[in-house]
Amino acid sequence: MRSERAEGKELFSQRLVAGKRTYFFDVKESREGIKFLVITESRLVGEKRERSSIMIFQEHLAAFHAALQEILETAGFRFKTYDLQIIRQHHPKAYAKWAEEEDKRLTEEYQGGKTIEELAKIFQRKPSAIRARLRKLGLLKE
Repeated sequence: MRSERAEGKELFSQRLVAGKRTYFFDVKESREGIKFLVITESRLVGEKRERSSIMIFQEHLAAFHAALQEILETAGFRFKTYDLQIIRQHHPKAYAKWAEEEDKRLTEEYQGGKTIEELAKIFQRKPSAIRARLRKLGLLKE
């Protein structure tokens, strides 16, 4: 059962499947406008799914990130800055060179009112790549 505090307007959600476990990363906003991150683990136990969650408020995210990074480094975990194969599972054209036709279509779609998120889905790229390309094309200011 979810607590009332974990409810809120969902701003972003990502799912990570890892064997019998699934992790959900949800960024939400409370009615008062306070943003928070909810990390939920769902695991298969026999025939049932068990869930557990933690909630980190925006004001504590930097400290949470720093502590997690320190723990991982101290324990000897080393990660690549990014793993292209994993990124391309969600964004098949991530880090691929932009074609002239794509630039033209991106310009048309953006000027037609599409959001960054909609463009990311259309072009199969990360939202940050869409923003960077729009800046390069002079359509989005820094």
